Amino acid sequence: MTSESNRTRKELIAELAALRACLGAVLTPGQPPVSDPDGERYRQMVDGLPQIVYEMDLEGRFVYVNAFALKRFGFTAQDVATGLYLHQILHPDSIGRARAGMARTLRGTGANGEEYIAVCKDGTSFPIKVYSQGVFSDGHATGVRGVVIDITDTKRAEEALYQSENYYRTIFEHTGTAMIIFGADAVVHRCNSQFETLTGYTADEIVNRKTWDIFVAPEDLERVRGFNRQRRMQDPSVPSDYEMTILTKDGDRKLAHLFVQAIPRTDDMVCSLIDITARHRTERALRDSEKRYELVARGANDGIWDWDLQTDTIFYSARYREMLGYEEAEFPNTSDSWKNAIHPDDLEPILAANRTCTEGGTDQFEVEYRLRHKDGTYRWVLGRGASARDERGEVYRLAGTHTDITERKLSERTTQAMYAISKAISTTDNLQALYETIHAILGQVIDATNFFIALYDEPGDRVAFAYFADDKDELYDIRNVSDPNTRGLTVHILRTGRPLFISQADPIPPENARNIGIVGTPAAVWLGVPLKLKGRTMGAMAVQHYTNPRHYTDADVSFLEAVSEQVALAIERKSNEEELTRFSEDLEDMVELRTTELQVQASELESANQRLTELDTIKSALVSSISHELRTPLTSIRGFAKLTRKEFVRHFLPLAESPLAEAKGERIRQNLGIIETEGERLTRLINDFLDINRIESGKVVWNDQFLNPCEVVHQAANALAGALAARPAIKLKLSLPPTVPLIHADPDKVQQVLINLLNNACKFTAEGFIKISVTGNVDSLTITVSDTGMGIGPEDQPNIFEKFYKARAGDTLVAEARGTGLGLSICKEIVEHYGGSIWVDSTLGQGSAFSFTLPSVHGSETACK
Repeated sequence: MTSESNRTRKELIAELAALRACLGAVLTPGQPPVSDPDGERYRQMVDGLPQIVYEMDLEGRFVYVNAFALKRFGFTAQDVATGLYLHQILHPDSIGRARAGMARTLRGTGANGEEYIAVCKDGTSFPIKVYSQGVFSDGHATGVRGVVIDITDTKRAEEALYQSENYYRTIFEHTGTAMIIFGADAVVHRCNSQFETLTGYTADEIVNRKTWDIFVAPEDLERVRGFNRQRRMQDPSVPSDYEMTILTKDGDRKLAHLFVQAIPRTDDMVCSLIDITARHRTERALRDSEKRYELVARGANDGIWDWDLQTDTIFYSARYREMLGYEEAEFPNTSDSWKNAIHPDDLEPILAANRTCTEGGTDQFEVEYRLRHKDGTYRWVLGRGASARDERGEVYRLAGTHTDITERKLSERTTQAMYAISKAISTTDNLQALYETIHAILGQVIDATNFFIALYDEPGDRVAFAYFADDKDELYDIRNVSDPNTRGLTVHILRTGRPLFISQADPIPPENARNIGIVGTPAAVWLGVPLKLKGRTMGAMAVQHYTNPRHYTDADVSFLEAVSEQVALAIERKSNEEELTRFSEDLEDMVELRTTELQVQASELESANQRLTELDTIKSALVSSISHELRTPLTSIRGFAKLTRKEFVRHFLPLAESPLAEAKGERIRQNLGIIETEGERLTRLINDFLDINRIESGKVVWNDQFLNPCEVVHQAANALAGALAARPAIKLKLSLPPTVPLIHADPDKVQQVLINLLNNACKFTAEGFIKISVTGNVDSLTITVSDTGMGIGPEDQPNIFEKFYKARAGDTLVAEARGTGLGLSICKEIVEHYGGSIWVDSTLGQGSAFSFTLPSVHGSETACK
């Protein structure tokens, strides 16, 4: 089939037309029978064709299939004879299209060369292309016949071509560099998105519209054209890559590195471009930076070194040696000169840092360490270095600088020492431990082997050595300090308040030495500083060395002077702390004694409280018993009084025959009414008393739920409607906002507060109005019950919420509606249970306004209904 797939479409169509004509001659009804020599010859020729040939009736049954087709599909002649149908050799997805194509062929409107998926007898499938024509007899269609081509190889070739094109298209588009393809006429046939980015043009503006030379800067144009001519002439000397300047759409100039290659068997060339503008600028900046660094290094006064690892020689600049006090002959250009000058404690870490760089672990390093000066002291340096590699990638050279950071390190170590001394105040237990810690801290910066702290005892007129560490002398005190004849180095510091630095390397004049005076073993160098606090010299601190007169320097003087104030402060605070500790211990003794007394009192209070608790329990039981014992007969009294009054009015009062009897009967009725009213009042009193007792004892059950306060207000107003109906001179008003926040409370308890306030307002108001107002915010809700009644005097307002308290103006305006004196107290207990507050604003003769607040539920704004 491979040779078949290589034929041209025109050749295939011609061959298929000949085959269809042959088929028509062999298979068409009415043609010579099979026994006919010509017919048999044609049939044998068709069976031997290396193509699939078939004829099928209108039902989709195969009338004829040649031998090649039977072999390819795996069927036999017997299968065809017993009935082989279209749906048996086509994939289900292709059957519908095949039947539709067959119908179009019979109508004469079908297009040959349609593709389907064929299915063999063993279930395998392969792609086919079908060329067919209708079969007619007496003008009627009887079926179709045609040729089927196995296009498996063609499909594979198309897929391979697609994958190849997709592969190279992906490389072209996503290679990361700008790419173009241009022909011999210089016209750009293709470009990728990176080239668009590089030039600022779009692909539509470039492809088949522009030639490559419009992107080349004029100064590079002839050189690039010459390269292209040489490349087309296959000149081997032409460079395949070079640099040139690109012109963008906006007129910018960019430096690019080009790689150009001819595409085999075509006149086209492919060119990739890398934008090296930034790299070029970086390289130029680096060169400028190197020149600038040479000037900066000279101006910054740094020492420069350059180490050739192959010869183990080091170049040291003049400034490098000057920093350490050496001449060139005293400090040879070898690595040993440098290594021998490193402080012993720093040697290994510094060599390790250099090895990491020389072995390729890092390209540069930065370290801080100490180098010995010619005078024996050490200088702190900041060493910076970088490596250079050869063409094999091996490090062959190190170079860098040394910056003298002695002053900075001294400042840092001074700060660290001051911080450590300050911290020691809280970390040490006593003064002696503080002195030892200060000694250790100073010893980390300077040699403090011989060290002391001396404090001036002004009342005793003496110098006491609070801390003393010395290789030669013993501890002693200096007395009579105020005596002018008392001399000594420490006394001199106390009198002058200034540091003292004496060294045998630079002796002071003998007369000065005699005036100062030396006590104890003479030292080669002695350094002392005053300890000052708020301008007062409280003592001195000193170090000394008995053999090396240059053991201390002016830098050490500066260090000790800098930390001396912190030392003095630490000593002062620790002394105060110890004094405070002594006071604290005395206070603790006093507190312990007082605590014992309080414990005795607490025990007595506990016993009293226990007794009170017992009494409260007895009280609660008594209240419960009394309330039961009172309410039971009281209920009977009220019931019988009410029944007697009704019976008297109904049966006996009408029998009165004289005015006197009638008057006495009316008095009896009124007396019975008084018994009934007083019974009701006594019942309210008992109920209120039980309520207040339950609240105070914590036995109330609070059935809290989320409430719309407006609903509670409406319910309370409805409860008051009956009482107000009998008193038309009083109007009830409601002032409610459109929306209010919800509250979380027991609806019965809130209702109890509102009804209590409304009943009070009704009792104390003869005419006018009673008003309920509601206001709220994000934190709380306020409900106010105001009236135009008689008001409350200022002397009564502070006590109005106390139990059994009644205003001096009277209990009520209505004789029948006397109160218990517990209603407002119960209201206060309920409101405060929820964290709210209740108060009254009143003016005597003008009315009262009772307000209470309850916490609102955040973010629960709801309509007031």
